[in-house]
Amino acid sequence: QAPTLWISLPGLVLLTLLFLAGLTLRAQADSIPIPAALAPRLSTASTAQAMADAFLNIPYVDDATVDEHGRFTLFEHPETTLPSPGLNCSGFTLSVSRFLLQKNIPLDAAKADTGGDSGPGSPNGQDWDFGFDLIRNITRDLPRRAILPGGETPDLDAATGQSLRGFPIADTTAWGRIMPRLRPGHVYLASISKPVKTKGYTLLHYHVGLIVPGRDGTFAFYHATPKSGSHRVSLSAPGGVKQLQAQFRDKSPNEKYILLIEAPLAVP
Repeated sequence: QAPTLWISLPGLVLLTLLFLAGLTLRAQADSIPIPAALAPRLSTASTAQAMADAFLNIPYVDDATVDEHGRFTLFEHPETTLPSPGLNCSGFTLSVSRFLLQKNIPLDAAKADTGGDSGPGSPNGQDWDFGFDLIRNITRDLPRRAILPGGETPDLDAATGQSLRGFPIADTTAWGRIMPRLRPGHVYLASISKPVKTKGYTLLHYHVGLIVPGRDGTFAFYHATPKSGSHRVSLSAPGGVKQLQAQFRDKSPNEKYILLIEAPLAVP
């Protein structure tokens, strides 16, 4: 005698759907490995700013990053595992962006010489536009755009680190035009560049960070520096822009520029 069917067909279909949904959710949650040291804060972060905050106060370490496997390592020596958490500005920006964009970006893809103009033997110097390439690589295949004071919309795929530098950090008027355009639901990847006289180089995209607007109208610039480690500057607070400008003072007028690339968040 055949056993009695203990569940109706609609019920069986519902259970199957719930099971598959559970698999999907687990696959999504596991798609970006969480470094063990950050798990207590990242696992409970429910907003974009909270995710970025989870990376604050990590010590600055030259060339340090998190790879696609959740290990603290080095860009140039990914076979290395760091004994304790550390990040440089590029590693911080990449690591935070993975969670904000829900893209487990491999190190090789993140540091790719997108324009083919900064590899070994480049006439502009090797990796002269590393920051420019990094923020383009992070936002690749997303609906993105440069945010410029004049409202221009340059082709980010065709642009170079020479032709597209953004606007002077010291230009307070430009910031006044930019800030009203920073929208919740988006992240703004930043590359800071300056002219240099180092042998073989004339320009460097030497620093990166990101601006994360909150749903409450606040927004902060997140980055990592040798003196302060990973930290944030509240641009929406009184004097916030001046504080950021003070961190990047010019030696000559309008020397340092900042480029912002907007991309949609994949988290609240």
